[in-house]
Amino acid sequence: MIEVAGAPASISVLGGALRSHALRLVDLLDELEAPARRAARNGEPDPDPGAGERELLADVAAQFDRIGALLQAFSTDVVENTGRRRRLVVMAEREGLLIDGRHVIEAPGPSRLDPQARLRSRDRLQDLLNRVTSAGARSLAGLARELDASQVVLARAAERACTGSP
Repeated sequence: MIEVAGAPASISVLGGALRSHALRLVDLLDELEAPARRAARNGEPDPDPGAGERELLADVAAQFDRIGALLQAFSTDVVENTGRRRRLVVMAEREGLLIDGRHVIEAPGPSRLDPQARLRSRDRLQDLLNRVTSAGARSLAGLARELDASQVVLARAAERACTGSP
């Protein structure tokens, strides 16, 4: 199973916080764009030369919202995979088997179960465990890719903010 630092609830809260900050940024952006919209309706030039800053703010808000949503979806995936793994542990115990990390193994000691049936159960449960583990790994890898992509966008935004270039 993929181990994730922090509880799924904490990851979800972080995602929610990012999304809340994104909404605050969008509200601020709306306030900043109001004079430009009024000027456009009246056929006047934009009274605020900060169009580049507004675009920058919009880009950051979009990244916060996107990553917040991804973190919340990821935390849901973690909870679902944890539940699937727990069900597999119960199924394994009924079959005289154990789940040890990413492997289904035979429990120590004698078993009342037919060796061939237990072997078939072990293979079946291993296949299911592999699917759960793979789903968790795909979810984590997808989140990591998206975080990397967002980091690039936010770094560019930070550079633009520092240099004052649009």
